[in-house]
Amino acid sequence: MSEGTAAAEQPLTVQQNSYVLVDYTIRVKETGELVDTTLESEAEKAGVKDASKVYEPRLVIVGKGLLLKAVEDELIGMKPLERKNFVITPEKAFGPRDPANVRTIPIRKFKDADAPLRVGAVVNVEGRQGVIRAIGSGRVQVDFNHYLAGKTLLCDVEVKSILTDDLEKVKNLIHMRIPDIDLDKFEINLTPPEMRIKIPEEAFLLPGLQLTKRALAKEIREAVKDVEKVVFVEEYSG
Repeated sequence: MSEGTAAAEQPLTVQQNSYVLVDYTIRVKETGELVDTTLESEAEKAGVKDASKVYEPRLVIVGKGLLLKAVEDELIGMKPLERKNFVITPEKAFGPRDPANVRTIPIRKFKDADAPLRVGAVVNVEGRQGVIRAIGSGRVQVDFNHYLAGKTLLCDVEVKSILTDDLEKVKNLIHMRIPDIDLDKFEINLTPPEMRIKIPEEAFLLPGLQLTKRALAKEIREAVKDVEKVVFVEEYSG
């Protein structure tokens, strides 16, 4: 058997910069609280199903920070349809709780608050978002730590597929950036060194479309080796 044949028979595994579709569920280890999931069944079980959210495998470009680094690191070496459970320590999740991020603030600072102050309420103070932990004696204790700081997380992840086809990578990048429009309505034509994408009329008025196109163009050039220019086409008729 030649070296080339042996290399070709190596099983496909997730590597740095791989384009991967994954299903995952992340919970707080201590309480079982659901942090995030791509699975509708898990959201339903936790009683937090969001009717406006589409539950489906998520695109991850390993190393790009689309998920927690600890999760992306665990994906490396996994095969399609492989599933893994692992623990994420606070240091690799949202960091330890920092007592310095808990401040006591005079209640007069909240005189313009939109709603009555209560323990557990999220407030914005001097440009920072925090959670009220206590109220009393004319003072409010606000915790500016991330709500998951100090928490150990449990992650269950499954690699649904590893994308190797350039067109599939582009389709999934478009879907990630413009999820509310049916992907089949985009016309994609690859003629290196150029890629043309015809945007459907339903997308013309989407907020931030110009910034979205700029981000997509950069991502597509990174995803498809021979593409140097991305052209977006918008046709107006009538």
